[in-house]
Amino acid sequence: MPRDTVGKSALERFLTLFTDVKTGEGPLTLLMSLNVFLLLTSYYLIRPTREALILSSPGGAEAKSYLAGGMAILLFFLVGGYAKLVSRYERTRLITVVTGIFIGCLVAFWALGTAGVPYLGYAFFLWVGIFSVMVVAQFWSYANDVYTNESGKRLFPLVAFGGSLGAFAGSWIADRLLDYFSVMELLLWSAALLAGCIALTNVISRKVWGKAAMEARQRELTARVQARRESAGSEETKESHGFDLLLRHKYVGSIALLVLVLNLVNTNGEYILGSLVEDFGITEMQEAVDLATATSAPLMFENRVLGDPGAAENQAQYRSSVIANFYAGFLTWMNLLGMALQLFVVGRLVKYGGIKAGLLWLPVIALGTYALVFFLPVIRYIRIGKTFENASDYSVNKTTLQMLFLPTSRDIKYKAKQVVDSFFQRIGDVFSASLVFLGTVIFSFGPRGFAALNLGFIVAWLGLVLLIVREHRAIEAGRRPEITEEPEAATVG
Repeated sequence: MPRDTVGKSALERFLTLFTDVKTGEGPLTLLMSLNVFLLLTSYYLIRPTREALILSSPGGAEAKSYLAGGMAILLFFLVGGYAKLVSRYERTRLITVVTGIFIGCLVAFWALGTAGVPYLGYAFFLWVGIFSVMVVAQFWSYANDVYTNESGKRLFPLVAFGGSLGAFAGSWIADRLLDYFSVMELLLWSAALLAGCIALTNVISRKVWGKAAMEARQRELTARVQARRESAGSEETKESHGFDLLLRHKYVGSIALLVLVLNLVNTNGEYILGSLVEDFGITEMQEAVDLATATSAPLMFENRVLGDPGAAENQAQYRSSVIANFYAGFLTWMNLLGMALQLFVVGRLVKYGGIKAGLLWLPVIALGTYALVFFLPVIRYIRIGKTFENASDYSVNKTTLQMLFLPTSRDIKYKAKQVVDSFFQRIGDVFSASLVFLGTVIFSFGPRGFAALNLGFIVAWLGLVLLIVREHRAIEAGRRPEITEEPEAATVG
C-alpha cells in the first residue's frame, strides 16, 4: 500500500490500510459502501418472512426447488422490460423508478399478508428471488458507472465490504426485530431501508455528475426514445434487450457462461455438503441414543434434555439440532472469513496479480476442495473446503466479476449485466437441480460422483477465465472499441 498520505483525510488514511485510496476518494467510497450496506440489510431483513411464508404453504420445502424454474422464466421477460427502462431513464432516475417499484411491492405484500391471502408464500418466494438478484445487479451497474476502470479496481473491495457487512447486519437485526414485530412487519422496515438507498443514490449522483448533467442526460435519452418511436421498425433503431449483447460480444457471453458454470459447481457442492451433513446427523443421533439407552439416561443435546431416547420425535429433534448446530458454525466461519478476505485480500490480489489472479482464486480453491472430496469424502474436509469456497465466492470472486464491466458501455453495464447477474444465475440453479435429480435418481451418484462432475465443470471454468482475461486485456488496450465505455460514463478517479 502507498506510504504517501499527504493531503489525505483521516478517513482516507484509515481506508488505505485495506486498499489504495487516493486523496478525495474517501467520502464517495464511504457513501457507496453505505448504499450497498442498506441494500443488503434490506434483503436479509425479509429472508425470515420468505422462509416463514413458503414453509407454511402446502409442500413448501419441495416447492422451493420447483420455484427456481419459475424465477428463471419470469426473469427472461423482466430483463427485457428492464432494458426498456434503461433506454428511457437516466441512471439515477432509473434506480429511483425500479427501487420505487420494489418498495411498492413490499407494501403490497405486507397488506396482502396481513389480510391473510392464501398461497401468498409462493408468490413472495418468487418475488424475493427476483428482487435479490435484480437490485444487487443494478447497484453494481451503477458502481461501474460511478468509477473508472482504474479506480474501480482499487475501490470495489471497500464498496463490496459494505454489502458483506449488510448481509451480516440484516440477519442480526431481523432476529432482534422479531421480538417486537411480526414477520410481515419486517417488510415495512425493509421498504424504509430501500427508500434510504434511493436518497443516497441521488446524493452520490449529484456529487459525481451534478444536477445539470443528470437533467441533460435525461433529455438526451427522452429524445432518443422519441426518435425510435418515430422510426419504429427500422433496423438501425432497434433497441437492445440485453440478451443480444451476449451473442454480439464474446467477452460478455463468456462472462455469462462463467456465472452459469461457477453457480453449477457451487450448488452441486452445497448438495454434497448437505448429503454428508445429513448422514452425520444420523450417525451422531444413533451414537447418542445408544449411549443413553446403555446408561438408562435421557437423551440430551448439549445441556438440553430431550427425554426418552427410544421416542422417534426425540431422535428427530436430536438429529435436527446436530444439523442446525453444524450449519450455525459453518455459516459463522464462512461470513467471518469472507469479510476478512474482502478487507485484506481482494484489493491486494487484484493490485499485484490483476484481474486474472482475482478470477483464478475461486476455481483453484474449488479444484482442491472437490479433488479432496473425490478421494476422501469425509465431512470435515468438505466443511473446510466449502468454508473457503463460499467465503472466496462472496468476496474475491464476486468483487472481481463486478470489475469486468468497468471498461464497458452503458448498455452492457445495465442491460447485459442484468441478464448475466439475474437470469444466468437463476438458470444455473435450474441446471443444478436437474443434475442433482439425474445424479441421484438415474445414476445413483454419491458425494464422489458429484465431486467428479464438479471437477469436469471446473476445467471448463478455468478455460472461460483464460478467455475472459485475454478479452479484458484487449479491451484495456483499446482493441475492442465496440464495447468500451461511452464518453459520458464514469468520471470518478
